[in-house]
Amino acid sequence: MIKQYQDYLLFERRLSKATVTAYRKDINQYLFFLEYQIGLNGPLFANRVHVRSWIASLVDDGLDHRSVNRKLSALKGFYNFLLESGDISNNPADGIPSLKEKKRLVRALTKKEMVALLKPESFADDRCGRRDRFIIFTLYAFGLRRSELLGLKMTSLDLSTGTLRVLGKRNKERELPSLPEWRSLFEIHCLDWPEVEFRDTLFISEKGNSLSPRSLYSIVHSYIKASSTIEFKSPHILRHTFATHLLDMGADLSSIRELLGHVNLSATQIYTHASIEQLMSVYKKSHPRGE
Repeated sequence: MIKQYQDYLLFERRLSKATVTAYRKDINQYLFFLEYQIGLNGPLFANRVHVRSWIASLVDDGLDHRSVNRKLSALKGFYNFLLESGDISNNPADGIPSLKEKKRLVRALTKKEMVALLKPESFADDRCGRRDRFIIFTLYAFGLRRSELLGLKMTSLDLSTGTLRVLGKRNKERELPSLPEWRSLFEIHCLDWPEVEFRDTLFISEKGNSLSPRSLYSIVHSYIKASSTIEFKSPHILRHTFATHLLDMGADLSSIRELLGHVNLSATQIYTHASIEQLMSVYKKSHPRGE
């Protein structure tokens, strides 16, 4: 049942492997709750009360509303799949409202912080250190998602046009212009790691394995932690910083949307609010009457 739904998400809805993995974890968590907390042997016997009980248990465990809503969305999709397959006659998650989320503006790294983060002397003078700096520069230079960076190959760069081909959500490909500095680091990386020519990924570990999402997070987190006091230190914060800096430099939202690979402009507009919030903070600190 779970396997069929996973295949449906991958091959029919064409969702990314990372998204499908997250959905599968959410559904398995729900099934575990049904079996060990409710005593039900599978999702086919659950009703609306059981779904609401699961949501309540997530909130009681201290999970933030945004994460709870993501899990509820995953469950609704799973039950809709069972409904269309004829396994159930109604969706027990249908009509259960999402929880109200607190508006949370995430601060981007400042330009000064990015300069400090990318200083060559902050990295070991070996191929792993140069790889780590190249990873961080790549995330910031293109505003990539974690899965997009891990999906890059040596052949992703078109040498004739200087553009980088990126495979985004729902397997949508986009071409991004590359900076001369990035192309120089790309060449150094390929010399440091000649084995990537025969691999399906541009970034690998010292042992020759493809970098995992967890390894990537650990690399980025450790360097940001050493150079900034910013609250969030994940690879996504570099994507957030990329968009915020472009907006601060006068780029229009439509162009930023194309570069980020957003389907809707509304997904990009969050950076407008973040940029204004940062501007207001500077204004209040700097203006003589701001105290």
